[in-house]
Amino acid sequence: MHDHIANQPFVRGSWEDPAHACEYVAAVSDVGLWKSERLLIDRYLPRDGTVLDVGCGAGRTTFGMYEDGYGRLIGFDLSAAMIAAARRIAVERGHPIRFDVGDAVSMPYDDVSFHGALFSAQGFMCIPGRERRLHALREVRRVLRPGAHFIFTTHDRASPRFLEFWREEQDRWDRGEQDARLLEFGDRLIPDSGVLTYIHIPTRTEVARLVADAGFILVEDRLRSELAVESEAIRSFSAECRMWVVRRPQERA
Repeated sequence: MHDHIANQPFVRGSWEDPAHACEYVAAVSDVGLWKSERLLIDRYLPRDGTVLDVGCGAGRTTFGMYEDGYGRLIGFDLSAAMIAAARRIAVERGHPIRFDVGDAVSMPYDDVSFHGALFSAQGFMCIPGRERRLHALREVRRVLRPGAHFIFTTHDRASPRFLEFWREEQDRWDRGEQDARLLEFGDRLIPDSGVLTYIHIPTRTEVARLVADAGFILVEDRLRSELAVESEAIRSFSAECRMWVVRRPQERA
């Protein structure tokens, strides 16, 4: 069932939509790295290491990191349209960055290949189904070196702004009247650039349990607004979110 929903147009197809791709291309220049992202990247991802940018889209974070001195980067995304756009931008800017197309639940990289990884802009929660998200986390853990960090973001179902919505949504699920296309409570289909896009809105406890089940150590999690005051452009690009930092444990001698 998880594979079925993963192939629905609102999961895979929405990221190939030209209008959606254009929005993410514009974000490379118009949005760039968030202050909060830069703070955590500077703190946890080594500039002299190889860093994997999972769900990189058109390269907003990848190019931002490269221009901040991260010279060994690989951008990785499910969408061929996004990766094609990222490759064009790389050529235009003269940035020798590798961009690969693939699925985060089965990445084409060797074990312990990377010194750090990033999955920005709530992209991790665009993976449908807890089982697939757990597979993706375990894949990130597999390709990271022991002791390396992984930064990712999620929305937070406890956000005061949406508490009433989630109370009503729980009632719909209790009555069996939820959208039949949804897989789990917390799933949403959100109009974005004229297309429906799947995303799961988790609780903090849910994500912390997922992190532990994947074999990571939780280092910190903070609301974006607790880390930095972002520009209007960034707040328009992405609503408030929770930013997570986890670490692959060191191997025992």
